[in-house]
Amino acid sequence: MKDRPWHRAEQITEIGSRIWQYVSPASAPEDEGVLAATALLRWPAEDVARLGAIHFLLSPEVGTFLADIPDLLRRLTTSSNRQEEWSFDRLRGPVMWNRTLALRAAGGAPSLWVTSPARRVYQTPENQMLVQLLHTIVEAGRDTGWLNVPGRLATTVQERVEAAEYWQQSRLLQTVERTPLSPRDVMRVRSGRARIRYASVIAAHDRYESLVRQLDREEIRAAVERVALVTASEGTLFELICLFGVIDALNALGWSPQPIRLFQGRLTVRARRDDGRTLALHYQATPPALTSVSIYGQVLAAHGFPRQGPLRPDMVIQWTDPSGQDRLLLTECKLSESGGVRHAARQALVDLLAYRRAFDTTLARTKQPYGLGLAWGQGLAASPDTEVMLCTPEHIDSALAAVVS
Repeated sequence: MKDRPWHRAEQITEIGSRIWQYVSPASAPEDEGVLAATALLRWPAEDVARLGAIHFLLSPEVGTFLADIPDLLRRLTTSSNRQEEWSFDRLRGPVMWNRTLALRAAGGAPSLWVTSPARRVYQTPENQMLVQLLHTIVEAGRDTGWLNVPGRLATTVQERVEAAEYWQQSRLLQTVERTPLSPRDVMRVRSGRARIRYASVIAAHDRYESLVRQLDREEIRAAVERVALVTASEGTLFELICLFGVIDALNALGWSPQPIRLFQGRLTVRARRDDGRTLALHYQATPPALTSVSIYGQVLAAHGFPRQGPLRPDMVIQWTDPSGQDRLLLTECKLSESGGVRHAARQALVDLLAYRRAFDTTLARTKQPYGLGLAWGQGLAASPDTEVMLCTPEHIDSALAAVVS
């Protein structure tokens, strides 16, 4: 076995056609051109909509729009609204002579005047578009579930939602009713005299139309490939490399995994063989067969510690072997840039041995091996004759062939 330098850009490029499916609050933008999101064109509308909303919130157009609002509030477009007003001493607009004379003739006071003063109002298409965008940003931000959670992207989303909520409280904007804009209204904004002043509003509206309302898959695909949101954690990036490697190996071994779409954090992939047997691959999610028997959780609870989840392997493969027996394979992925492949393999082994004791009630009944440690490097092949197998990514297929095939 030997160490292998970790080059983030190379690893992202290598799985760039798949890694974009994982979007988390801890992601960070990468250089343009490292992702290829062609699979998005075949996704169900629900998943495309979630991804489109995230990219809308993080788009430069939304950032510019929010930054321009203070200046826009000082120069909002207005229109005039004339209302009938009765007065006896003060005229605040042009006299409506027909109404005035008619009311006087009907018994009104001789000093009664009916006028139509003009009042400045902010109910214009430009301001309706502005108010609608603020509402959309707030609602889309809440739907992500990223508010009040750690992570670079989560911070950006939260800041933009807070800014939109703040500007919604503007006294001027609160007088604008949030009514849907007709295509004619949108054209009036685009061609109106204030189009340059409201350029950032129009740009953000166009982004919303393509990424959210119209769900333009080609536009969303372009946004994904242009912004390239990839997990900022090197450890998580290696976990995803291993996840896709395990899925490919299972497929090669005769299992048919379901397609992966947008996921954040945990994921469960189910697969089936031609002989009717089923398999479940859990990523960052512990199956009930383990959570219900965790000695780790029992000891903490007995000592008054707050209730918390059990220890969680990076992946758990759960399947039925040809004899009909239920099997489990706990998988731990380790990347050590300083200690190399040997240190990473030892770390994976220590964690897997800890899981053996924590889940003893269940793992004591399963066949060996029960664990697979994946270490970044190369040249380490798995030995299936031990309780725990250790290997580097290029040997994932042979390691799984020894137990899952």
